[in-house]
Amino acid sequence: MTQLVEKTGARSDTDPLPVGPRRSRAAQARSMVPLVALVLAFLLFLLPPYLGLDPSQGRIPNVTVIPARYPLLIVHIATATIALLTLCLQMWPWLRERHPKAHRISGRVYVFAGALPAAVLSVVLSFMATSSHGVLGVITAGVFWGVTTAVGFLRARQGRWSAHRRWMLYSFAFALQAVWARLLAIGSIVLGLSPDPILMGEAGTWLGWIVNVLLVQWWLVRTARRARQPVASY
Repeated sequence: MTQLVEKTGARSDTDPLPVGPRRSRAAQARSMVPLVALVLAFLLFLLPPYLGLDPSQGRIPNVTVIPARYPLLIVHIATATIALLTLCLQMWPWLRERHPKAHRISGRVYVFAGALPAAVLSVVLSFMATSSHGVLGVITAGVFWGVTTAVGFLRARQGRWSAHRRWMLYSFAFALQAVWARLLAIGSIVLGLSPDPILMGEAGTWLGWIVNVLLVQWWLVRTARRARQPVASY
């Protein structure tokens, strides 16, 4: 993945990543609607069973077999929620362009109160799972999420803004893994596919982040090519 990220485009790391022509505030706000709606819908689906801090109301069976598992799960859900909400702020072009200080603050919250602890806890909780189904995919996603987030933050500290944005886009891809995994499961039920739940769970833990990473790579390559195209003169 390092080669994919660092070799995308031929621009200097200190150059801004090409993002296309500047759009109006209304256009920028409209572009954020699908992401914000998706994240809010996911959180409204995920959070209610855990708000009462009652293990019996959660969606994970046998969660109290290991005493520390449920408290760690609650912390993971809380930090992952912070990551998803601040991810939306980080992706908002208007905030990044007009209020860079707010963008930096929300970025630090995403890294230190959201992504890094959530990624670490996803790996720790995987080793506490009572079933091995889907564990490898979750561990892989958690490790890559933590690595891409840490490298993205370090690139920002180094002033390598183009590399910073590339790495953080990959971090966002891993952050949204759980969202797409749930959508895959719900979609299969709505469409009446009724696949093997074990197979669906395993597929969701992998496809949830692999598809995201491929989409990010496609976008980076596409925007890099557009930035290198000569501008016609008349």
